[in-house]
Amino acid sequence: MLFLTVLASLTGCATTVYKTQLEIYCPQIKQYDEQFNQKLADEIEALSPEFRAIEEAIGNYVYLRDRIRRCEAEKENIDG
Repeated sequence: MLFLTVLASLTGCATTVYKTQLEIYCPQIKQYDEQFNQKLADEIEALSPEFRAIEEAIGNYVYLRDRIRRCEAEKENIDG
């Protein structure tokens, strides 16, 4: 009997939710001013060529920023 009471009380908690619109969330891209970009470029060029890990990490960061831009473009297409 207790089982039936618990089961009956839980049936009101279970509702089906339908998502009819796709929502896309993209992380924000940090915006850098031209002065910072130039300073960064100068510092990277001044590094020794043996610092390959820094070059790889920056390449990965560029790839990530490009993917976020594509995410934002896709979001704009859906949100219209």
